[in-house]
Amino acid sequence: MEINRETGFFNHIDHLMEQVHKCTSSQQTIDFLIRWMVETYQLCGSAFVRIQSGKGLGAEWLSFYPENLFSSKLFEIDFNDQALIYQRQSKPLIIDRNGLLSINELTRDWAIRHKIYSAVLIPIQYKMDIESLLLLYRGEEQPQFSQQDLEDTALVTRMVANVLKWQINSEGMEQYARELDQMLRASLSMTESLNLNDVLNAILDNALELIPDVNDAHIFLYENYVLNFGAAKFCNGTTGTVWAEPREDGLTYRVARTGITIRVDDMSVDSLFLNTPNWQGSIIGIPLINNEDVLGVMTLAKLEPVGFSNHETDILNRLGSQAANVIQNVRTHNVISLQAFTDSLTALPNRRSFEWEAQKILDQAQRYQRVFTVAMLDLDEFKRINDTYGHAIGDDSLRIIAHCMKNELRKTDFLARFGGDEFVILFPETTLELASQVIDNLLKRVVMCRIPVRPEQFESLSVSFGLANFPVDGDDLKSLIKLADDRLYQHKEVIKIR
Repeated sequence: MEINRETGFFNHIDHLMEQVHKCTSSQQTIDFLIRWMVETYQLCGSAFVRIQSGKGLGAEWLSFYPENLFSSKLFEIDFNDQALIYQRQSKPLIIDRNGLLSINELTRDWAIRHKIYSAVLIPIQYKMDIESLLLLYRGEEQPQFSQQDLEDTALVTRMVANVLKWQINSEGMEQYARELDQMLRASLSMTESLNLNDVLNAILDNALELIPDVNDAHIFLYENYVLNFGAAKFCNGTTGTVWAEPREDGLTYRVARTGITIRVDDMSVDSLFLNTPNWQGSIIGIPLINNEDVLGVMTLAKLEPVGFSNHETDILNRLGSQAANVIQNVRTHNVISLQAFTDSLTALPNRRSFEWEAQKILDQAQRYQRVFTVAMLDLDEFKRINDTYGHAIGDDSLRIIAHCMKNELRKTDFLARFGGDEFVILFPETTLELASQVIDNLLKRVVMCRIPVRPEQFESLSVSFGLANFPVDGDDLKSLIKLADDRLYQHKEVIKIR
C-alpha cells in the first residue's frame, strides 16, 4: 500500500513500535521488522545482516523474507563482498540496477534470477562501527526507490534500532550472567578433586558446555619444554583417547612456546597444517598460564571451518586462566603430599605413609578374609659405620641399602623407612612362609651391596628381621608391629651368639 506521509506515516510507525515492544527477543524484532518493511513498502524482499568484521568473515544473515529470497547458496551471495563494501557506509543509500550487478558474479546472477532492480541499504550503528545492515529490495514491476523512501525507511529503522539495541544489550547481560554462573560452576567442579586426571576432565567438560558446537577438546601438559597428553573429551561422550599427538611445528607447540592463544578458522588452508592434508574445520589453542609459566595447552576443534568468535575466545581464555590455577594447586598439593609421605634421605615412603598403607591393607584383609605379613628390619653394625666414618657415610649407607632392598622386592610389596636404621615391609596376601623366602633373598642381596667408605675401601652390612602375620599372629596393626619388632631383636640376639 502507498503511505501518505502527511496523514498515515506516523500512524504506521505508532503501530509498528507498538508491535515491536511486544517482541520478546532481538531475533523476533528483526523478523517482524523485515516483514513489516516488505508489506508496508511493497518490496519483493528484505534481509537483515549482522557485520562480522571482528571475525573476518564478512557478514551473517540473521533474517530474510520471503523464504525464497535466497537460494541454498545463501552464504555465498553477498557474504563477503557486499559486507566489505558497505560496512563502513555510515549513511543510507540507494543501490540501482547497475550497482547490484557490479558487486560480484553471484550477486549479479541472483539479482537477474529474482528480477531485483534496486535496493536500499540502511546501516545500523550501535557504537563506533557499523554493526548491522538492513537491506530492502524492489523488482522490475515495482517503482524504483525514491529519496523519500530512503528517508522514511531510514527513520523507521533508526527507531526500531533503538529498541533492538536495548534488547541486544539485555540479552548480552543475560548471556553474561549465564556465563558467569557457568564459570562459577566450572570453578567449583574443577576444585572438587585433587586428582589431576579428574581436574583435567572437569575442565574439558566445562569447555564443551560453554562452546556447544565443538567436536573435541584436549589438554596437553607442558613440562621441560615437552607436551604430554593430559585428557580428551569428545562431543559424543567418549574420553581419554588423543585425536592426534602435538607436532613440533604445529599449533599446540606454538601456543605452548609463545603463551599466546592461536585461532585457525580453516585448517585445510592454514600454513600450520600444510603437512596434514586431511585436516579440516576450525581449531583454537588456549595456553594454560600460571604466574607467567605455561603449564599446558587446551585445544578445541570444530568440524566445520566456521572459526571461533572473539566472544568464544574470551570465554575460553577465562576458563583457561581458572584451569591453570587449579592445575597448579593440584601440582602443589601433590608435591606437598609427596614430601609429607616420603623420607627425604632414602626417597622411600616414610612411617606416616607406611601407617596409611598398612591400615588400607588391614581393612581389605578383614573385609575379604585375606592374609598379609609385616616385616621389621634393622641394619646390623650401622652404628659402627656411622661412628667410624661419619654421618655422611652413614647417610650414604642408608641410601644404598634402601636401594638394594627396594630392587629385590616384588612390585606388590611395600618398603618404608620406619626411623633411624629401621625399615618395615608390608607383604600383601602373603603367608609367613612366602614372606620368609622373600626376606632370605633380600638378605643375600643386601650383603652384596658395597658401601664406599674411603677411597678404594668398601664395607657391607647385614640385616636382622622379624615377621608377624595377619591373622595368625594378631588382628591389629599395633600388635603385629610389636610382635615383628620383638622377633627382630630375637634375631639380633641369635646373630650375636653366633
